[in-house]
Amino acid sequence: MSELRTGFLTMATIVLICLGLTMTGTGLYHKKIVSKCIGESDGSFVFIGLLLLVFPQFGLYAICLRSKRIFTFYIYVMMFVFIVLSGYSLKCFIYNTTFGIAKNPSQETRTVKQLVGRLVPAEKLAGVTDCIIHNHDCNFNASLNSNVWKFCCAQPPGCGEMTMFGAPGEWSWKRQHVENKVPEECAYDYCLSCRGCQLSILKAIVHQWKYLSIFAYPSLFLVCLSLVIAKFILDTFDEPNDYRGSYS
Repeated sequence: MSELRTGFLTMATIVLICLGLTMTGTGLYHKKIVSKCIGESDGSFVFIGLLLLVFPQFGLYAICLRSKRIFTFYIYVMMFVFIVLSGYSLKCFIYNTTFGIAKNPSQETRTVKQLVGRLVPAEKLAGVTDCIIHNHDCNFNASLNSNVWKFCCAQPPGCGEMTMFGAPGEWSWKRQHVENKVPEECAYDYCLSCRGCQLSILKAIVHQWKYLSIFAYPSLFLVCLSLVIAKFILDTFDEPNDYRGSYS
């Protein structure tokens, strides 16, 4: 039975380490491709990823050394990881279930005022808007996050067939990112007070927490499973006072 428990703990630990490596890489990748103005969960990805990358390794050391002391330390640090993951998972759950926004802002029935304050603090939205004004320009490659910019860049009048908008009020940011040029007779400006722009900013923030939940939920389950198995293994040591023990 002890070999079975150590086997399950080993597999759970390896999966957690892999999740940690993936989350750390994802957070660093998001920092590169997502505008810093709306980078809501990049730091959370890196922080959780490092926790899962480092702390579960003590479980492997404890199994290899059959050390009660390392198992005890492992249980305590994994309890800390459990508390951190629980907090992030709860926040992700609230965002996903209570504050979901339609993929297309034009299909959202609620107003911006109904969402700001409950969904995102008004100061946060104002900070994002100010960041966009000072760091980006619709006429250049502002960001790869086209879901925001195509609703925030106002369609200029008089562009005729040369406009890059696919529909009134929408601009194909992906196309501009590839071509990196704007017709000379057009000047694209931000419409940051437009409903579609503000809703798309809120949607981008919510979506990042939804993406984080894809990793947070299974990680929380595996941490709980590892804690339970580790506690069972800890109780099977024949010589609890020795550094190196043996499983009964």
